[in-house]
Amino acid sequence: MTADFWPSAVKLSGSLSQRCVSSPLPPNPCEMDFDDLAKQQSDRIFQVWLQNLLGNSPEDLAGKLASRHYPGSTPATASRLSNGAFNVCYRVTFENGRRVVVRFVALGRVVARNEKVEDEVAIMQYVGQHTTIPVPIVLGSGKCAVGPYIVMSYIEGNPLSGYLRDSSQITVTLNLGISIPILRRAYFGMAEVLLELSKAGFPFIGAIRRTESDEWTVQKRPLTFNMNRLTQFSNIPLKVFERGRFNNAADYFEELARQQFYHLEFQCNNAITDEADCRKKYIARCLFRKLAREIPKEHCSGPFRLYCDDFRPDNVLVDASSLNITGVVDWEFSYAAPVEYTLAAPWWLLLESPEDWEPNLDQFLTRYMPKFRVFLEVLKHCETRKIQGGSLSESQRLSIAMEKSLETGLFWICLALRHSSMFDEIYWDFIDSRFYGPFTTTEDRLSLLSAEERLNIDAVVESKMRQASEGTLISHYSIDELVDL
Repeated sequence: MTADFWPSAVKLSGSLSQRCVSSPLPPNPCEMDFDDLAKQQSDRIFQVWLQNLLGNSPEDLAGKLASRHYPGSTPATASRLSNGAFNVCYRVTFENGRRVVVRFVALGRVVARNEKVEDEVAIMQYVGQHTTIPVPIVLGSGKCAVGPYIVMSYIEGNPLSGYLRDSSQITVTLNLGISIPILRRAYFGMAEVLLELSKAGFPFIGAIRRTESDEWTVQKRPLTFNMNRLTQFSNIPLKVFERGRFNNAADYFEELARQQFYHLEFQCNNAITDEADCRKKYIARCLFRKLAREIPKEHCSGPFRLYCDDFRPDNVLVDASSLNITGVVDWEFSYAAPVEYTLAAPWWLLLESPEDWEPNLDQFLTRYMPKFRVFLEVLKHCETRKIQGGSLSESQRLSIAMEKSLETGLFWICLALRHSSMFDEIYWDFIDSRFYGPFTTTEDRLSLLSAEERLNIDAVVESKMRQASEGTLISHYSIDELVDL
């Protein structure tokens, strides 16, 4: 598709304070699932990489790498830890009893592996030096026979989610019968981390780096959870994403709106069900792009706050007896982000990833809102304690903005920006009628598009229908190229 295939949009007149007006949805709104062929390709690449790792005696390899970055110590044992989504980890115990973790970034689970490691090392070093959040100490990083790796200190503790989840469910989900005192204790620890992250301020949006003069700055674009998912499961080439940092939130939100177009443009399979579905998805992206230009008015120029796309109770380690936090791990996809992300209600209160929520998001809200009220109460208490102790100012409270974020729609807009697979459902359920009035017909919404956007819709539909009928997958990288990314 040519560059002008996805045209620019005209400016929106409207505001985030408009309330949602009840209206019928377009018929059969359909979310865009990921590409089945891309998923299969990702799984095959991961399995080949995993066999290569296992063929390299990973316990011995982990021990050698640990010794390289912990000189003077002799490895005694190495054992595999439970896997996350993006890494394979080994705990190495030295003869003196000290323990470290060696993390190998999995090919097939991450496309930009070297960039991911560089970003994660930098963010852990910054958080460890400039906040009170307990994080692993980075002992070293580099490349080995199976790709990039990190060696870091081992932190004792169990995932907080293990004390909160419903053990009868396969999917990690909150035990709705959990006692309020335990839930409050868990939420209090999470609130403390959020408040600590919100204190840092940066002049640009993107990944942070330490300069040779030992100063911290933003030097390039953020590598986000959604970008990784789009390259992995929608077969979007990494090169289409902006590489530079963003000077303001308006430019960054527009880039995120473009990423929704990339999702529709580049994903060949499982993207649409029919012509009507394709038209709705194209229209939704055009109208959302208008909104994206209006979101960041108050905080457009920053300072921008640290945000971790994957921060959740599963990555928070706690002491079993007190649920006090012993460490926060897995800092991939963390960056200086728009302030709006920090001010939106947290998505993880029910433990589930957004992709695991009910197809009917109103049902999700029925479960979410009671826990959100508990969290707000805890957050306000945490804020008050910190203000009284002098470690937080009144202006740094998050609870007031978080409480409003569901009413104003900010919660849903930020979620749609960060989770492309949920974009269409969120847009039609919680965004469209709030900003464009009651829905009548698809043709009515089409009239809100620019002349250029309306002119291109037939070409978009024709192209997507052709892709759907062909059922092919375009390989953007050779295996050698993927290994080097």
